[in-house]
Amino acid sequence: MTQKKLKHIQYLEKFKDCPSSDFKEVDRDAYRWTQNPITSTDFIPVNIIGVPPAIILDDTDKMCMAYGLSMFDSLKNSINKYQKEYIKRRQHQREQFIQDKGNFIALLKLSKNDGLADEPNEGNFGHFTFHEYYQTELEKKVLNLYNIFLDNGDFNIQ
Repeated sequence: MTQKKLKHIQYLEKFKDCPSSDFKEVDRDAYRWTQNPITSTDFIPVNIIGVPPAIILDDTDKMCMAYGLSMFDSLKNSINKYQKEYIKRRQHQREQFIQDKGNFIALLKLSKNDGLADEPNEGNFGHFTFHEYYQTELEKKVLNLYNIFLDNGDFNIQ
């Protein structure tokens, strides 16, 4: 078997055990907040989009995870986490949240050749972190898109 190279390895190798040895190749459905239409920019880790926040510079685990992609184990968990994050913001922050995170949820079918994931955290809405392999193009693995909001602006609760 040939060695599989992770995307963003130049950042990951700055941290010890990043991603953690607990991360494994998976065959799993995954749900990610996106825009519509989906592009490769929907699959850029938060620490690559912007400068990492100084407040967590000493927390290696969080820094490492921020070079991975946030995903969820179910559509329901993904919507519920989005709703929780959205509601706690003021109106002008909500608009920015939608611009930053999207207002759609993409269903992807991850395979073992796509990258490494940790186990979904049931205490955090089934969230898991995914580190993709270099050749993976997640935007091409989207099977379906779900609108987070109804036409009237209410949440589209599944």
